[in-house]
Amino acid sequence: MAERFAMTIDGRRVVAELLGRKAPNVVKAFTESLPCDSFSVHAKFAGDELIVMLPFYCNSENEILNVKPGDIGFYPGRQTACIFYGDTKPFGKVSVFAKIVDGLEHLKPAGKKILAKGPLPVRLELVEEA
Repeated sequence: MAERFAMTIDGRRVVAELLGRKAPNVVKAFTESLPCDSFSVHAKFAGDELIVMLPFYCNSENEILNVKPGDIGFYPGRQTACIFYGDTKPFGKVSVFAKIVDGLEHLKPAGKKILAKGPLPVRLELVEEA
């Protein structure tokens, strides 16, 4: 199983480590859906959170409520990835399946752009191991 994936948003690359031991079923479903072209919107009330539509269903695992910047969770009720880049108070628990390891700083400008102009395209793909 791949250990990292990249998200390209607004011409910037963000790399995340997959948490296969904590959320093996979500990670498996996620990696099997890649590569994936989608779009991102911004949370309206929860805080600094980007939301990306995903093309799979999976049950919850490794659910938490107190997320930190860089956490990436799967919200099965909406079939989305929740990408937390700053102060956030989610409305419910999310299945954390990845953690950003490079490029977190690119998400705040992307979030501002989404809030000002609307959704942005997103490309998700596995990172080749060196």
